[in-house]
Amino acid sequence: MSLPEENKKHTYADYITWPENERWEIIDGVPYMQSAPKWQHQSISSELQGGQ
Repeated sequence: MSLPEENKKHTYADYITWPENERWEIIDGVPYMQSAPKWQHQSISSELQGGQ
């Protein structure tokens, strides 16, 4: 498994070699690691949607 290299345009072929337990996305060839929302964000979103 390899991690994204800086200053390189990445493709889906690169993406599928990255660790599955990390949340990555590629936009215009640039990799971005996605972060999970914090509990405060989830709670506020739930309230705004009329949830619990």
